[in-house]
Amino acid sequence: MRLLASFAAPAFCVCVAACVAQAPMAQTAPDSTPAASLRVLVKLTQPSDDADLIARRASASAGVAVRYVAAVSPQWHSLSLACDGEAACADALQRLRADAAYFSAVELDRKSRPLPSRP
Repeated sequence: MRLLASFAAPAFCVCVAACVAQAPMAQTAPDSTPAASLRVLVKLTQPSDDADLIARRASASAGVAVRYVAAVSPQWHSLSLACDGEAACADALQRLRADAAYFSAVELDRKSRPLPSRP
């Protein structure tokens, strides 16, 4: 019985290593990740706690992918805009600010740390 137990752990490790070696690695296209992101604070014209709705509306308004970060209050929310460079971020910010029916204020989130850029 001890002889069987002494071979079980190494055999298990070899099997796991073989499975991992044969598993395909997930690959992402280099163009699929944005070159920059911009953190903003938005003030809603009407208070809301629906993070998904806020992110969807901001994304539709800005024309870029938007990730909801956090609520500061029922009216103020932190968002991250995924842009393809500084010019694209500036354009997205301008489009977001133009949606005055939903966002009464849009400000750069200067207190947050910048998101790490992806290589």
